[in-house]
Amino acid sequence: MANLSQQRREQMLAFLETLKEQHSDDESLMALGQIEKELKSKKYGLVWEEHEEEVDVQMRTHIPVFTEDASREIQGDPSTERYNFLLEGDNLHSLRLLEKTHGGMIDLIYIDPPYNTGKKDDFVYDDKMVDLNDTFRHSKWLSFMAERLKIAKKLLSEQGVIFISIDDNEHSALKLLCDAILGEPNYITSLIWQKKKGGSNDSRHVATEHEYILMYANDATTLASIFIEYADEYISRYKEEDEIGRYFWDTFKRKSGKQYYPITCPDGTVLQYEDNGEPISWLRSEARFLSDLKEGETRIIKVNGKWTVHFKQRQPKGYKPRSLVTEHGTTSSGADQLKTIFNITNKFNNPKPSTLIQFLLKFSPNKQAIVLDFFAGSGTTGHAVMELNQQDGGQRSFILCTNNENGICENVTYQRLKTVITGKRQDGSEYSEGIPANLMYFRTDFVDKESEELSEELLKHIREMIQLEYGIKIDDQQYVIIMNDEEMDAFEENFSSYTQLKAVFINQDVLLSASQTKLLEEIDSYIIPDYYFDFELREAGEIW
Repeated sequence: MANLSQQRREQMLAFLETLKEQHSDDESLMALGQIEKELKSKKYGLVWEEHEEEVDVQMRTHIPVFTEDASREIQGDPSTERYNFLLEGDNLHSLRLLEKTHGGMIDLIYIDPPYNTGKKDDFVYDDKMVDLNDTFRHSKWLSFMAERLKIAKKLLSEQGVIFISIDDNEHSALKLLCDAILGEPNYITSLIWQKKKGGSNDSRHVATEHEYILMYANDATTLASIFIEYADEYISRYKEEDEIGRYFWDTFKRKSGKQYYPITCPDGTVLQYEDNGEPISWLRSEARFLSDLKEGETRIIKVNGKWTVHFKQRQPKGYKPRSLVTEHGTTSSGADQLKTIFNITNKFNNPKPSTLIQFLLKFSPNKQAIVLDFFAGSGTTGHAVMELNQQDGGQRSFILCTNNENGICENVTYQRLKTVITGKRQDGSEYSEGIPANLMYFRTDFVDKESEELSEELLKHIREMIQLEYGIKIDDQQYVIIMNDEEMDAFEENFSSYTQLKAVFINQDVLLSASQTKLLEEIDSYIIPDYYFDFELREAGEIW
């Protein structure tokens, strides 16, 4: 059958060639070239009117940077130098900077973006509420999401995965968008989360009790098999252990086995029929039984005077997660959790429970995973990471990004994390025993591209970039930064006083003496990389 759309495109492209011959001036050719580009662009998939945000316009003239708010640093775990990070500001600015520090390094991303419901305060675009009367509300949302997901894709590690919460308003559009950006072959599943139970009889048609969580891998072809560890109470049955691992002796007789053959016991007794005359069904084939018997994986013993057959039931890696999620909290339990943390109600609308995020975190077997949430909201992801680390001894770290509209970053996200770490609420009351963790608080700031001191202005923010990339605090004791020759000379002179030194970060413009070069060979030292602000400086003509 003919492709009519293709035929029409070819006719229009042929007409464009005619127009090009008739209009040879540069302006006309440029315009015709743009038309040709649009005609040749992808014709299958999601199509929307692209919109530009104010944050994009701002980056034409200004360079985003991070500035640390040292007054909000939390040192809650002296046993480790590892830090978590809360980044205040528009998440697009934060993502642009994370692209420099964490490209290919993020193991798991969870985001809970605006659902674009058209309701008050759900989706604000360029400081304007997007409601149901906005004829471009879907296009604006897709433009907003596309720009952020493109960077998210670059941040994922080789085994990285991303989870995105959404409801019916944009689920179908988000699926197509993610197929285009993250790759349709990398789609794993859409989890269906039961967000509430009961009620909703006031719904107009159907009471909606679920949301979706889309899951994509960076590369599904190489993604390791997903197993979630069983709870301690489940694996407690595996009481015995050999050189292979833990196990317990389980009965070899199974109604569902459908393997029928006689088994001869040590005294010559033959096990083949039940007392009622029905044949005994064994778990495995006769060949496998005999092999396992020889290897000690199966045994024939007497229990209460009767012969029986057992096999070693090995402790499994875990269980395959199910796409229907019904046992990991609801929005109601999430609200109750926030009420307990802040001692007040209505602090945040429809928060996700930390138990749900913990469940998603378990999809990654890496207990040292770097976890990113760039729609951090009330800080549930950070809370979940800390709780799961406490439960299973993991050393996961998190990076949270959120703006500060209505003081949410300072008064909700930060205060929640502080309460969870310290165990003390903002009012001084007791919340818990606390969870040991460290946190740094950065704000996005800007440097004017036309600044006469551009290089110097950007160098002032190198410290934050190093701390973020390595997940550490430059404390001038364990970790030291050296920006010029004078600082290098002072470091060499006082080297014996650095008794806790772990690493040194050196500006590439520092000219090292022979003795300094030799000194650095004996310790971990890193040249501050070009990729932090190299592109911006080249663009401004400051370096070549």
